[in-house]
Amino acid sequence: MKPSNIICDDGTLRIMDFGIAKNEAMRRITFGGFSPTMGTPDYMAPEQIKGKRGDQPTDIYSLGAIIYEMVTGQVPFQGPNVYAVMNARLVGDPDPPRKLNPELSPHIEEIILHAMERDPVKRYSNAAAMKVELDEPEAVQITGRSHHLRRPNPWKRKFRLIRMYVIVGMLPVIAFLLLWLILSRQGH
Repeated sequence: MKPSNIICDDGTLRIMDFGIAKNEAMRRITFGGFSPTMGTPDYMAPEQIKGKRGDQPTDIYSLGAIIYEMVTGQVPFQGPNVYAVMNARLVGDPDPPRKLNPELSPHIEEIILHAMERDPVKRYSNAAAMKVELDEPEAVQITGRSHHLRRPNPWKRKFRLIRMYVIVGMLPVIAFLLLWLILSRQGH
């Protein structure tokens, strides 16, 4: 789901372009032919980026990203390229919407952040549950989600990977040195 697929010229909303939509009952084997990065990066859920099959929580994430853009004027994640944007979504959370639009109510911010939880299990269970809160935002309980957001830090993930390569690369050198030390002591 993305904004260009939502048509509202006459005041009603219509979702268009179901080009990659899949029925929940479809067999998983049909998913294998799709690219893991199928979708629009600015609105893709983290599980889509990981190549997993989309479902209701995936659509809820996309809807949350669309609402985020509507109320802040910018997409939730920005970066120098598509891969940086997708990686940011995997390793962090967007800026709190109220940071970008202080006039936004904390209740609407709570709804958006609930929809955009990185873990699909923590999102709304279905669109009807989200609609209930969108219909009466003042009744939404504020949980403080905006205070627990993690800034995307792709370097942290990269440095862990580099550190692992260095350690793995050093293991044979250390093993060789230990073996040489043991053998040289036995020779004396």
